Amino acid sequence: MEINTEINKVFGMEMAKIFASSISEEEINNTAKKVWGQLSSHVSEYGRMKNSDIENYIRNVLLEKLHEKILMILQEPKNDEAIEEEARELVRKAKEVAEKAIVRSIADGITSRTLSAWNTHDKFVDDVLRVLYVEKQNGRL
Repeated sequence: MEINTEINKVFGMEMAKIFASSISEEEINNTAKKVWGQLSSHVSEYGRMKNSDIENYIRNVLLEKLHEKILMILQEPKNDEAIEEEARELVRKAKEVAEKAIVRSIADGITSRTLSAWNTHDKFVDDVLRVLYVEKQNGRL
């Protein structure tokens, strides 16, 4: 049985070589152009253009590779201590941002109430407001 398989394999390869050598270069080029046209053509279906076969194939290969990468990342063991440290760092940063926002809000409120008690045409009030505006624009307030 193995000998028959081997003979058929060799005989088939030789027949394929003979057949391939009998095909003209022009016919090969025409067939290649036709196949490429079929693979890369966009078909309209219900008024919408569908992706070509080659685009679908490329997208499927990329999605498969992406899926494999995601599974590899998900299967990596992650240390509980590292997760806790990440969470603590996120909370610390959130507190920092919140504190700055609260201080800025309180400062704006106190300043506006204090200055509104004075005459708003006062040179001192104008100077203070100008400095506060510049500080606020520079992110220091």
